[in-house]
Amino acid sequence: TSIIVPLRERRRDWFFVIVFGIFAAASFVMDSVQLISRPGPDSDYVIARLVYQTYGATVDPIVVASPRFLQVTGGGASALFFGACYLVLVYAFVRGRDWIRLPAVFFAGMMVMALAVYLSAGVFGDASLFQLACGQAYNGFDYTFTNMAKAITLNLVHPFVALLLVARMWRPDPFTRRVSAPASGP
Repeated sequence: TSIIVPLRERRRDWFFVIVFGIFAAASFVMDSVQLISRPGPDSDYVIARLVYQTYGATVDPIVVASPRFLQVTGGGASALFFGACYLVLVYAFVRGRDWIRLPAVFFAGMMVMALAVYLSAGVFGDASLFQLACGQAYNGFDYTFTNMAKAITLNLVHPFVALLLVARMWRPDPFTRRVSAPASGP
Protein backbone atom coordinates (compact mmCIF):
# COMPACT_ATOMS: atom_id res chain seq x y z
CA THR A 1 0.00 0.00 0.00
CA SER A 2 0.99 3.63 -0.17
CA ILE A 3 0.39 6.76 1.88
CA ILE A 4 0.38 10.45 0.99
CA VAL A 5 3.51 12.20 2.22
CA PRO A 6 2.32 15.30 4.12
CA LEU A 7 3.37 18.70 2.78
CA ARG A 8 5.36 19.39 5.95
CA GLU A 9 7.63 16.49 4.91
CA ARG A 10 7.86 17.74 1.33
CA ARG A 11 9.55 21.06 2.10
CA ARG A 12 10.65 21.69 -1.49
CA ASP A 13 7.03 21.54 -2.62
CA TRP A 14 6.37 24.79 -0.75
CA PHE A 15 8.26 26.47 -3.60
CA PHE A 16 5.64 25.26 -6.08
CA VAL A 17 2.72 26.14 -3.80
CA ILE A 18 3.97 29.71 -3.35
CA VAL A 19 5.06 30.27 -6.96
CA PHE A 20 1.85 28.84 -8.41
CA GLY A 21 -0.17 31.00 -6.01
CA ILE A 22 1.70 34.09 -7.24
CA PHE A 23 1.32 33.00 -10.87
CA ALA A 24 -2.45 32.49 -10.36
CA ALA A 25 -2.84 35.97 -8.88
CA ALA A 26 -0.82 37.50 -11.73
CA SER A 27 -2.90 35.62 -14.30
CA PHE A 28 -6.22 36.71 -12.83
CA VAL A 29 -5.21 40.30 -12.12
CA MET A 30 -2.51 41.38 -14.58
CA ASP A 31 -3.32 39.20 -17.60
CA SER A 32 -7.03 39.96 -17.37
CA VAL A 33 -6.19 43.48 -18.54
CA GLN A 34 -6.03 42.14 -22.11
CA LEU A 35 -9.65 40.96 -21.75
CA ILE A 36 -11.06 44.00 -19.98
CA SER A 37 -9.15 47.00 -21.22
CA ARG A 38 -6.11 48.21 -23.13
CA PRO A 39 -3.10 49.16 -20.98
CA GLY A 40 -2.63 52.91 -21.11
CA PRO A 41 -1.79 55.91 -18.92
CA ASP A 42 -5.35 57.26 -19.10
CA SER A 43 -7.27 54.02 -18.67
CA ASP A 44 -10.24 54.01 -16.31
CA TYR A 45 -9.12 50.59 -15.07
CA VAL A 46 -6.44 50.98 -12.38
CA ILE A 47 -4.76 47.64 -13.19
CA ALA A 48 -4.48 48.66 -16.87
CA ARG A 49 -2.66 51.83 -15.78
CA LEU A 50 -0.41 49.77 -13.49
CA VAL A 51 0.47 47.31 -16.28
CA TYR A 52 1.20 50.22 -18.59
CA GLN A 53 3.41 52.09 -16.09
CA THR A 54 5.37 49.17 -14.68
CA TYR A 55 5.79 46.99 -17.74
CA GLY A 56 4.16 47.98 -21.01
CA ALA A 57 5.55 51.49 -21.54
CA THR A 58 9.12 50.69 -20.56
CA VAL A 59 9.62 47.01 -21.42
CA ASP A 60 7.07 45.43 -23.71
CA PRO A 61 5.22 47.28 -26.49
CA ILE A 62 3.22 44.13 -27.31
CA VAL A 63 1.28 44.64 -24.08
CA VAL A 64 0.48 48.26 -24.92
CA ALA A 65 -0.46 47.50 -28.53
CA SER A 66 -2.75 44.72 -27.29
CA PRO A 67 -3.05 42.90 -30.64
CA ARG A 68 -5.74 40.25 -31.05
CA PHE A 69 -3.28 37.35 -30.56
CA LEU A 70 -2.36 38.76 -27.14
CA GLN A 71 -5.98 39.31 -26.19
CA VAL A 72 -6.62 35.64 -26.96
CA THR A 73 -3.43 34.14 -25.49
CA GLY A 74 -2.55 36.62 -22.76
CA GLY A 75 -6.07 37.57 -21.83
CA GLY A 76 -8.16 34.52 -22.57
CA ALA A 77 -5.75 31.64 -22.13
CA SER A 78 -3.56 33.05 -19.38
CA ALA A 79 -6.12 34.99 -17.35
CA LEU A 80 -8.76 32.29 -17.41
CA PHE A 81 -7.26 28.89 -18.26
CA PHE A 82 -3.70 29.17 -16.89
CA GLY A 83 -4.89 30.98 -13.76
CA ALA A 84 -7.33 28.16 -13.00
CA CYS A 85 -4.64 25.54 -13.72
CA TYR A 86 -2.31 27.20 -11.23
CA LEU A 87 -5.00 26.94 -8.54
CA VAL A 88 -5.51 23.25 -9.33
CA LEU A 89 -1.73 22.74 -9.07
CA VAL A 90 -1.68 24.48 -5.69
CA TYR A 91 -4.49 22.22 -4.48
CA ALA A 92 -2.76 19.07 -5.76
CA PHE A 93 0.57 19.99 -4.18
CA VAL A 94 -0.98 20.90 -0.82
CA ARG A 95 -3.16 17.79 -0.68
CA GLY A 96 -0.61 15.45 -2.29
CA ARG A 97 -2.72 14.30 -5.24
CA ASP A 98 -0.83 12.02 -7.63
CA TRP A 99 -3.48 12.39 -10.36
CA ILE A 100 -1.97 15.82 -11.17
CA ARG A 101 1.18 14.24 -12.60
CA LEU A 102 0.13 13.90 -16.26
CA PRO A 103 -1.91 17.14 -16.42
CA ALA A 104 1.06 18.97 -14.84
CA VAL A 105 3.44 17.69 -17.52
CA PHE A 106 1.03 18.71 -20.29
CA PHE A 107 0.52 22.10 -18.64
CA ALA A 108 4.28 22.62 -18.41
CA GLY A 109 4.59 21.87 -22.13
CA MET A 110 1.88 24.40 -22.95
CA MET A 111 3.61 26.99 -20.79
CA VAL A 112 6.98 26.47 -22.49
CA MET A 113 5.38 26.64 -25.95
CA ALA A 114 3.31 29.74 -25.16
CA LEU A 115 6.31 31.61 -23.78
CA ALA A 116 8.46 30.54 -26.73
CA VAL A 117 5.94 32.11 -29.13
CA TYR A 118 5.61 35.26 -27.03
CA LEU A 119 9.35 35.71 -26.53
CA SER A 120 9.97 35.11 -30.23
CA ALA A 121 7.62 37.96 -31.12
CA GLY A 122 9.32 40.23 -28.59
CA VAL A 123 12.91 39.33 -29.47
CA PHE A 124 12.66 39.11 -33.26
CA GLY A 125 9.68 41.36 -34.00
CA ASP A 126 7.80 41.19 -37.29
CA ALA A 127 9.54 43.73 -39.52
CA SER A 128 12.42 41.58 -40.77
CA LEU A 129 10.18 38.54 -41.34
CA PHE A 130 7.67 40.65 -43.27
CA GLN A 131 10.39 42.14 -45.44
CA LEU A 132 11.90 38.70 -46.09
CA ALA A 133 8.52 37.16 -47.00
CA CYS A 134 7.05 40.06 -48.97
CA GLY A 135 10.14 41.76 -50.37
CA GLN A 136 9.12 45.21 -49.19
CA ALA A 137 9.55 47.40 -46.13
CA TYR A 138 7.20 46.83 -43.22
CA ASN A 139 5.22 49.93 -42.20
CA GLY A 140 3.26 48.35 -39.35
CA PHE A 141 3.94 48.09 -35.65
CA ASP A 142 6.97 45.97 -34.74
CA TYR A 143 6.64 44.08 -31.44
CA THR A 144 10.31 44.06 -30.45
CA PHE A 145 10.88 44.45 -26.70
CA THR A 146 12.12 47.89 -25.71
CA ASN A 147 14.01 46.51 -22.69
CA MET A 148 15.19 43.12 -23.91
CA ALA A 149 17.02 42.02 -20.74
CA LYS A 150 14.16 42.86 -18.38
CA ALA A 151 11.50 41.33 -20.65
CA ILE A 152 13.41 38.09 -21.09
CA THR A 153 14.26 37.86 -17.39
CA LEU A 154 10.66 38.43 -16.28
CA ASN A 155 9.19 36.06 -18.85
CA LEU A 156 11.69 33.20 -18.57
CA VAL A 157 10.56 32.56 -15.01
CA HIS A 158 7.46 30.74 -16.28
CA PRO A 159 9.15 28.17 -18.56
CA PHE A 160 11.89 27.68 -15.97
CA VAL A 161 9.30 26.81 -13.30
CA ALA A 162 7.49 24.64 -15.86
CA LEU A 163 10.66 22.61 -16.42
CA LEU A 164 11.14 22.29 -12.66
CA LEU A 165 7.55 21.04 -12.48
CA VAL A 166 8.30 18.34 -15.06
CA ALA A 167 11.35 17.28 -13.03
CA ARG A 168 9.20 17.16 -9.88
CA MET A 169 6.53 15.05 -11.62
CA TRP A 170 9.06 12.61 -13.09
CA ARG A 171 8.32 9.77 -10.65
CA PRO A 172 5.09 7.81 -11.18
CA ASP A 173 3.79 8.64 -7.68
CA PRO A 174 5.17 12.09 -6.83
CA PHE A 175 3.31 12.57 -3.54
CA THR A 176 3.03 9.08 -2.10
CA ARG A 177 5.35 6.60 -0.46
CA ARG A 178 5.06 2.86 -0.40
CA VAL A 179 4.71 1.24 3.00
CA SER A 180 4.98 -2.42 3.63
CA ALA A 181 1.78 -4.10 4.61
CA PRO A 182 1.69 -5.52 8.13
CA ALA A 183 2.35 -9.21 8.29
CA SER A 184 -0.83 -11.18 8.67
CA GLY A 185 -1.11 -13.45 11.66
CA PRO A 186 -1.58 -17.24 11.66
